[in-house]
Amino acid sequence: MRPDIWKKEGILSLALGLLGLAAASYFLLFVPELREIHGLKAEIARKNAEASEAMTLRAKVAESRTGEGERWDRRLRSWEERVPATKDTDRLLAEIASLAVRHNLKSFGLTAAADPSGQGVPPQEPAGGAPAPGGPERLSEMRYEITFLSTYKELAEFLDDIPRMRRLLTVRSVTIKEKSGSMAAAVEISAWHRGTP
Repeated sequence: MRPDIWKKEGILSLALGLLGLAAASYFLLFVPELREIHGLKAEIARKNAEASEAMTLRAKVAESRTGEGERWDRRLRSWEERVPATKDTDRLLAEIASLAVRHNLKSFGLTAAADPSGQGVPPQEPAGGAPAPGGPERLSEMRYEITFLSTYKELAEFLDDIPRMRRLLTVRSVTIKEKSGSMAAAVEISAWHRGTP
């Protein structure tokens, strides 16, 4: 075939027209559909990200509820151990005596001091203590005076260990007197328990 036959018989213009029609139909029919498909894909990706974030938040909430509940249970158990429901004087005296032996305190003596008020104290009274659970319970205080002979170092170590005891204790006063080459100390403490005095 000769090259000028395309021009004479209009085949070239027909081929170009068909090609133009195919390009126009592609742009008119398929491009909007492709845009819609891309938009749907982006929306699906966004929804998947939102669902993933929601599931992550739900897992964190469930974990925090469990973790928070465990923390409150631990605090409640710690409170009940540090502030018993009864005076539990035997355990308290055993703890204080053990502490005195550990720090090598000499001429150790422990006497009960009178509670000046004779009544329980509101739950907010002991410094650093957790609030009493249940509300109507009151804290009661028992005061003791501990006397002993020691060095300054032994006294300091003894006083440092009092907050670490299982029982909630408050140091009310410390009195020190020099006595024939050693030091005589008198420490007044308060022991707390729940309920009536």
